[in-house]
Amino acid sequence: MFVDIRAEVNPTIVADSTKLPESVGSGYDLVVWDPPHMCCGPKSNMAKSYGYHKTGEILSIVEGTGREAHRVTKPNALMALKWNDHDIRLQRIFDLLPHWEPLFGHLVKKGGSIGASHTFWAMLRRLE
Repeated sequence: MFVDIRAEVNPTIVADSTKLPESVGSGYDLVVWDPPHMCCGPKSNMAKSYGYHKTGEILSIVEGTGREAHRVTKPNALMALKWNDHDIRLQRIFDLLPHWEPLFGHLVKKGGSIGASHTFWAMLRRLE
């Protein structure tokens, strides 16, 4: 099942991930999540492709979606989280997900310049 708020990307269900409808169901074993992670200008190419989000909105989306993912998953379910730390460090994201325990991760891409951002995949486990 693919949930996204953007109808134009043809998700299975068009919904706000912080307030999932009952039609999403429950009892999932795995969530794969690539939340918005960067605050670009409202007219940037990133905003055209993925929508414009201010940092506060991103933090709210992470916290709310983490809660909803917990609600619709089974005990000990897994979450594969993709994160780029261009604006917000990965540890801050983990801090917003108190019902999810980071198990391990993988640095996928490291920027070439000093201070460049990093893209990670992290596996988290649902806590009771």
